[in-house]
Amino acid sequence: MINIFQPKITKESLELVEKVFDSNWLGRGSLVSEFEIELSKYLSIPKSQLTTMSCCSDAIFAIIKLLSEIDARKTIIVPSISFPAIGSAIKASNCNLKIVDVDSKTGNICLDALKKAIDDDTLAVFYTHYGGIPVDSIKVRDIVGDEVYLLEDSACAFGSFEKKGVSVGENVDFSCWSFDAMKLLVAGEGGAAYIKDQDLMNKFKEYLYLGLPSKEKSGLDKASDDINWWEYELNCFGTRSVFTDINAAIALPQFNTLDSSINRRNETRKIYIDAIDKNNYLDYSSQEGCYQYSNYFFTVLTEFRDDLARYMKKNEVYCTFRYYPLHRIGLFKDSSMIENVHGAEKFANTALNIPIHQNLTNEETAKIASLLKAFSKSSL
Repeated sequence: MINIFQPKITKESLELVEKVFDSNWLGRGSLVSEFEIELSKYLSIPKSQLTTMSCCSDAIFAIIKLLSEIDARKTIIVPSISFPAIGSAIKASNCNLKIVDVDSKTGNICLDALKKAIDDDTLAVFYTHYGGIPVDSIKVRDIVGDEVYLLEDSACAFGSFEKKGVSVGENVDFSCWSFDAMKLLVAGEGGAAYIKDQDLMNKFKEYLYLGLPSKEKSGLDKASDDINWWEYELNCFGTRSVFTDINAAIALPQFNTLDSSINRRNETRKIYIDAIDKNNYLDYSSQEGCYQYSNYFFTVLTEFRDDLARYMKKNEVYCTFRYYPLHRIGLFKDSSMIENVHGAEKFANTALNIPIHQNLTNEETAKIASLLKAFSKSSL
């Protein structure tokens, strides 16, 4: 079975992991700092405004909790095609989840729907770069104004740039990236977040490490000061979400292969598009207007989506659809919606994500392209 995701772990990663184990320190250490420096360079974001954590979902829960505590407004606007942790975090923070429609061709937030959704209680807009296709953050900012927080889920968009030198996440108040086992840059698990406001970033870091003051020394460092190093105070309630040297060791060498991985995905995308152009039953998500696209998903669009999924599975190609619309999930049924979500309904009924990872062989890519070219509603 050709899988939809497959990480690319190099010999260099394995060697660096071995060094971590030999060091007898497996937690957050010097390699995490090195990883954050490389990440900062790649994203062109100051390191002081960037931090890592155990997973992207922790960052989502943290930012929504913190914003809900410092602002009287309670409504957060989210497109229906979103990672479910966003909806869960909003509900868990006793905020109001307002679901809006998406573009039926890309799965990204519908800007016309967003215009209708904004009101005086709007605290933030939290949108996703679906499959890595960048949302135009400048257009979103023009719609919502300067007083509404712009939050981005960039988990699928590492390697995507709105324009040359401008990564997704750079023009907003908050953005987060994921490095789990299915992403372009793999750390096993883990995530990173950018926050524009430095005071908010300091609170964010404190929340993700038990509520300890952000400049608190470690117990070992405090011991050298000849004080009671086991004593401490907390600035807030918090959790513990840590990116480790093991995660960093897996991920660091992959910065050297990122460009080649993205180029490989771009080549595969062109092959798929050529096949789909020869099939009247199929279409695909557009990436028009973006400078660089990570190709995290290649999304086929067809009214025969379920048939296509079974056809591909029958031929040993695993495909799937992400994300199940928030408005169909029972936990979010009491959320408000602006008009109908026809675009989200259409996208959820016609979109299928197919394998595009950089580890596909030429033979596997050719097989998938051949299947796409040959598919018809009678293929089963």
